[in-house]
Amino acid sequence: MAVNKYAPVGEDPAQDLELPQQWNGCLKPGAGQLEYQGFETWTEAEQTRFKEGTLRAKWAVGQVSIRLPIDGFLTGLALIYGYLPFIIPIWWIIWVIVTAIEYGKPRFFPTFGLCIAASFALVNETITKKICRKLCSERISSRPPEAVCKHPGMPSGHVMNAYTLMVWTLLEVGLDQTVHKEWLLIILIIMGPVPWARVYNKDHTVAQVLASAIASVFMGSLAYYIRKTWFPHFGKEWQPWDWMHMG
Repeated sequence: MAVNKYAPVGEDPAQDLELPQQWNGCLKPGAGQLEYQGFETWTEAEQTRFKEGTLRAKWAVGQVSIRLPIDGFLTGLALIYGYLPFIIPIWWIIWVIVTAIEYGKPRFFPTFGLCIAASFALVNETITKKICRKLCSERISSRPPEAVCKHPGMPSGHVMNAYTLMVWTLLEVGLDQTVHKEWLLIILIIMGPVPWARVYNKDHTVAQVLASAIASVFMGSLAYYIRKTWFPHFGKEWQPWDWMHMG
């Protein structure tokens, strides 16, 4: 840390503040993948919080803004939900590897889930977001000013990923021969709050997460249709609720 030109200088030199300087890490500034945001780019309210001692630094990792110190339970919860679209695929990758080693082939459920997550994320990043950039005004596509990531936020990739998987799994559970209600609740608890987390953490606007949630209903339904049409009989007990349930 070093005093820079952004430090407020008053009549009393003791009022000068040692401010965090900008550091963009090894990735493109504004991408929010691994980025440290310095004081000069903070909003006026955040600069005030820094002077009051309630905000020391701002980071972004995986386009999730991290403000230190974390100022409460809800903020910490929002950060956890912000990383769920990464945590679940990582869990499924481990699941695929372990079952492939143990049984000679990976379980179908995590393998198909990873295919869904990867393919729809690719479509979202290469097609959907580019279309939105051209059709949507800057006011609609811009992220909140508090977000470290400055790339257009329409639609939210985090919500798109989480809700596509959520809709697919809800359909799989809800339309199964035996409906396990506890799994419906588990899926909703795990993935449902992601839009709230993105808005609460000031990484997306309400319009951006709402657009993603609506689009995800179609994409999750398409994923279910593909699984049901192309893989109708993949073997008994291929879904986690078939061997882990309260029945």
